[in-house]
Amino acid sequence: MIPMNARGRLGRLLLATVLLTSPTVRADEPRRCAALADDRARLACYDSIFGRPAAAVPASLDAATVPNPEADFGLTEAAKRALEPEESRQRLPESISGTVAKVARQPAGELVLTLENGQVWTQLQVDARARVAVGDTVTIKKAALGSHLLVTEDRYATRVRRVR
Repeated sequence: MIPMNARGRLGRLLLATVLLTSPTVRADEPRRCAALADDRARLACYDSIFGRPAAAVPASLDAATVPNPEADFGLTEAAKRALEPEESRQRLPESISGTVAKVARQPAGELVLTLENGQVWTQLQVDARARVAVGDTVTIKKAALGSHLLVTEDRYATRVRRVR
């Protein structure tokens, strides 16, 4: 455990390190931008100081161009950010149901399921009680900490991860 007085010194040292190694922005530059009356000029000024956001979503994005939320179910947050805008991510369903199109096994015995919608899910650990066959309808639900549960027709649940 670190003594209280050492924590304070450590915190100040860490703050000084961050300030000294980060790109420097003069204190008057953001104030200069804030004083601009024209919205576009003000934004351009801030962008010149702090940089432009990596993935800006065009304002003209309409509902027809937003991807199907079910198609993104089970993807990691990083994968969703790469594929779709913020608004679409907020409408993801809590679960999906689908028909199994293909069943395979990994070398260690974990199930690999391909659903009719093209999604591929793999079992996280071997569990022989989870029996799935081609044509079965399965439900995949969100679980704790970003994990997912596959529920079989026999109502048995096993942890899965989306592969594709």
